[in-house]
Amino acid sequence: MKFTPPPSAEQQLETQVNQLKQQFKRRQFPKKNAPALPLDLLVTISGCTFGLHSQKDGRLVLKADKAINFDKGVNVLRSVSYIAGARDSVSIAGWDWRPTHFKKDKLYLRPVAPSDL
Repeated sequence: MKFTPPPSAEQQLETQVNQLKQQFKRRQFPKKNAPALPLDLLVTISGCTFGLHSQKDGRLVLKADKAINFDKGVNVLRSVSYIAGARDSVSIAGWDWRPTHFKKDKLYLRPVAPSDL
């Protein structure tokens, strides 16, 4: 018979943390379930206003509205880079969308799950 020592306090804590993370982890839904949004939709995220540029294969491309953002005095590049880098998800039309990357004034998002879960 082999002797197995009891787990240390660090190991016990680590397993408990991993279990909690698993419980609170959001399931990602298939992108085919993402809603189709109207092209005239305006969305404000972190003070920057976006219009819907395109949506295909469940992915969403938002383009910053230069006129509205200029009137509000918003630095578009700073806002877009903040959203893409610091935000885990944004909520649009009842769904959470994860920012993947940005190019100039366009923000690319992919669907995660419905917001009410």
